[in-house]
Amino acid sequence: MNDQTKAAFSSAADTAKQLITLATGLLGLEIAFLKGLARQPSSLDAFILKSSWFLLSVSIAMGLAALMALTGSLAQENEPCQRSIYQSNVKRPMIAQIVSFFAGIVLSVVFAFRSI
Repeated sequence: MNDQTKAAFSSAADTAKQLITLATGLLGLEIAFLKGLARQPSSLDAFILKSSWFLLSVSIAMGLAALMALTGSLAQENEPCQRSIYQSNVKRPMIAQIVSFFAGIVLSVVFAFRSI
């Protein structure tokens, strides 16, 4: 495996780890500060918040799946196959992680603006 491929796998793993950390932190902050709201959230606000939590949880799970796929791709013994971060076993969970993370962020911001 050449140096560029090694760097690509390392960068992909670092990106997945960073998004897992950010999603976990945001999820924890939202849960911790939920009790500090002055009013009870409406049913729409509660739906938005729970959807945000769900999407952030999906992002965490897909990040873990992506890390496992990266590890599995590197551990393959048959060298003739092209190892790449663009293989579907890596690409699909990475895309799902990124999309669910940003969707969860958007819903968190929407909830925050509706709660002010």
